[in-house]
Amino acid sequence: MATALPSRLLGYVKGEFSVFDPRPGGVEYFDIISYTWGDLVDPYMCGIPGVTWRVPIRPEKLEDIKRLMVSSGSKYLWCDCVCLNQEDEDEKAVEIAKMFEYYKSARMCHILLDMPQVWNPQEIVDNLWFIGHVLTHMGGAALAAEAGLTENLTNRLSMWADTEEWAFPVDKMVVRSAAVDMGVLNCYATCINHVRSLFDNLYFTRVWTFQEMILGKNITLWAVNPKRIDSIGELDTWMDLATDSTDKAYKLSVWIDHCRVVNTASVNAILGEIEDDKEALDSLQMQVKGIGGARADIINGGPWWWRENFKGISNIFSAVSLTPRQCREKADIFRGLLGIFSGLFSSEEVKRDLSGDDLNRISFNFFKQLSSKTGLAWTKLAISSRERGEWDWIPVVENYSGVMTTDCFSGVVNLGRLKPKGHAKATAETSIKGVPRKYMKIRLSQQEKGFPFYFKGCNCGKSVKTGMFSSEQIPTHDQPRDVIQDETGRILVQCATILGAIMDPGYDIVEYRRRLLRKLQPHWTVSDPHAKPPFWIDRCVSGTTWENPNQWYLRTHNRSMNYRMVDIDIAHCGSRLANESTARISCEVRVNCGCTIVAPFPFIFEAISAVKDSFLGDVCATVDGDGRIALKDGVGLVQVGDVGKTFNLVAFAGDVDAHKSYASNCRSTKVDKIVLSKKPWPSGRALVREDFSHGITDGMRDYGYVPTGGSGNLLICRNSLIDQYRIIGVCIDEYIHHEKERAVHIR
Repeated sequence: MATALPSRLLGYVKGEFSVFDPRPGGVEYFDIISYTWGDLVDPYMCGIPGVTWRVPIRPEKLEDIKRLMVSSGSKYLWCDCVCLNQEDEDEKAVEIAKMFEYYKSARMCHILLDMPQVWNPQEIVDNLWFIGHVLTHMGGAALAAEAGLTENLTNRLSMWADTEEWAFPVDKMVVRSAAVDMGVLNCYATCINHVRSLFDNLYFTRVWTFQEMILGKNITLWAVNPKRIDSIGELDTWMDLATDSTDKAYKLSVWIDHCRVVNTASVNAILGEIEDDKEALDSLQMQVKGIGGARADIINGGPWWWRENFKGISNIFSAVSLTPRQCREKADIFRGLLGIFSGLFSSEEVKRDLSGDDLNRISFNFFKQLSSKTGLAWTKLAISSRERGEWDWIPVVENYSGVMTTDCFSGVVNLGRLKPKGHAKATAETSIKGVPRKYMKIRLSQQEKGFPFYFKGCNCGKSVKTGMFSSEQIPTHDQPRDVIQDETGRILVQCATILGAIMDPGYDIVEYRRRLLRKLQPHWTVSDPHAKPPFWIDRCVSGTTWENPNQWYLRTHNRSMNYRMVDIDIAHCGSRLANESTARISCEVRVNCGCTIVAPFPFIFEAISAVKDSFLGDVCATVDGDGRIALKDGVGLVQVGDVGKTFNLVAFAGDVDAHKSYASNCRSTKVDKIVLSKKPWPSGRALVREDFSHGITDGMRDYGYVPTGGSGNLLICRNSLIDQYRIIGVCIDEYIHHEKERAVHIR
């Protein structure tokens, strides 16, 4: 008999559906279902005996659930839409606190996916195995008929090559001219498309389904559409397919490239598409590993696994924010994880502390409770410390009127041990040399659709020296220009070059833009496949003055540009900073010299995280030997709820007037001469809130930073020697010159 029975189950007995209380007599087993509700409708009486309240789910979805019970042979099923009175907040609070028990007591979990097409995962497994076998036994430029393959393998290649359903995104004639086996490419692309399409399903973008995938056991996936319902295999099979697809993308790229001394343009076009696949599949594989790691932690650790498994807790926050997930009610961003953190809140506490729309209060209560019950201070890599007295270090989520996602969990870190009165005890680098001085402002605002980039150098409209006694006016190119599809790559490289000269002057600007654009991972449509070749970051500007610009000749402060890349060009970016919640957020950057940049949120904050020696580094996510994710990127620096606010970049070292000085030199030096910086560029950089200040009366302040084990360093400050530290910002540079290392208390 099932160990923990819900108060209601949906039964299907002798062809009749009903909802009943199984606790008096018990049941041999019950199953559980995980699915997305879709759009709600006006509540109505569904007509199922035992359901005495109105339900808001679409009748079609309710019928799909019934079809699943019939097809799977499930006699008893826990289904939240009819086994839980959605209009009773008290009942919901009780049931939310029991999700762990229900999912672990159920015999199996059914995942119901709305899918127009149905695929057999075993066929994909076989086809990927077939591709791997061919890649091992046939050279990348060989003919299948001459490669020593068996007749069966040769026939399968011919079948894939001759089918009318061509899946690879490069035209058949281009592939034929490249002498790459068409059967291999079509089979590969078909498999990859099926795997990616499954994980692109709406199901994998919701908060509740994240915890249900982790808590469920014996999970079977079902595809449903108006015509049919089919079992499409176990979740573990699809998770393995995500990894196997990544493996084949990398092997296929090597297979094509290594058998050729010189690649043709057609070959490069094919390799370019596979490179895009590799980026997308790497992210998918990371997501899958995080879920697998979490399932292992919870199975081994039981309902209270989180009380002492701090690595597992970090993995949960990384995994749930790797692909931002949404929910209908803001509070469910937090309540949707309470099954994973079983026992963290009682039903009374759920109703009291995690209800309503006040995200500041809800997030404070969530992290305070997690910290109190683990004895560790869980905070976030964000500039959100408030003057609350005690517990200042606890992160809060700014109220946001737009799309709320699990981005609020990005950059969550373990600050140290929790001490009495809500203080955190952490090891910090203190007594930073120098004082923080502002030199750049970044303001978040709403933007129009598309991917705009505006830059106006502080010297535009002024005069530049052209001779001993002559000068000419610096032109201003501020009229907006629409970028067409095939020139998108070149324009992006130019914009990244400008960002490098402003954000990280004095270093290798070519390496900087490579780091930036690899982190941004922009995707756009092209009318000609040659418009986005492999290594496009370098190739798109090859042969131009932008190819290897010496920034001392570039004179960025004298330049201006205004580009509009509309939706058809920049379809999306692979960066985690680019998602639905940030899609309409723009950043206006103002340097103290007068230069102005306006660009999308992900472009600017990836630009900050790409600076040389940034703690965010080149890799945004890593996986340890036990399958746990560690995120390392700029998504945690600010929050979506900070729209309308301004942040400042400050520097403890260098000269914050270096931009002004260099801009002046760009005007006073002849146009054919190199312009060198006469002052050291700002270093020891950090991002702080707009209201931060350091004046002549603040000489007793002691600054430091707390390394958080890879996710980033938190800038801390105390006003006097008897004060306690508080978090005031986030460090951009991994190392800032300091004098001491010691344990500190942070309020």
